Amino acid sequence: MEIISAAALGTSLAADAMAASFARGTKSSGSSKSGAIETAFCFGAFQMFMPLLGWSIGKVGRGMFSGFDHIIAFAILLFLGIKMIADSGRDRTVSSSGGRKELFLLAFATSIDALASGIALPVSVGAVKPSDMFAAIGIIGAVTFVLSLMGYILGSRLRNGKVRYAGCIGGIMLIIIAVKTLLAG
Repeated sequence: MEIISAAALGTSLAADAMAASFARGTKSSGSSKSGAIETAFCFGAFQMFMPLLGWSIGKVGRGMFSGFDHIIAFAILLFLGIKMIADSGRDRTVSSSGGRKELFLLAFATSIDALASGIALPVSVGAVKPSDMFAAIGIIGAVTFVLSLMGYILGSRLRNGKVRYAGCIGGIMLIIIAVKTLLAG
């Protein structure tokens, strides 16, 4: 397995998760360490699970989701981005119930590309054996965790800096990611 290739793939897959974590941080009620860790863990876990699922699907039936995966991700990210912009003028604290639902939707939406990459993982990083595959997804998950944690903390600091509509920035970022996902599909 090529460790540098796995780390580079993890970084590219984590870019959307980092942006979404930033957006989530702008909605936080302060510099909550537990919120940052929960967000980073959720994004990291989804980025680990989805390539594994993609690898498994690739073994069974290549191309099963390739025709519409980008449309699903686009719809979810667009909805959440618009919602974040609409909510930016209101109280920006994340409730424990709605916040977790949003977190799981964001983690799912930003990891759909990881599902597709899982199909190509054996070729792209040389993860031919199952042990190599687990090492590769571990690297992807760790990179995503770190970048998501950094994104959340940065977003939280921006919000704590009394930027009035920091949630708008996060929402716009999600919409840009949605459009990029649709166009790349």
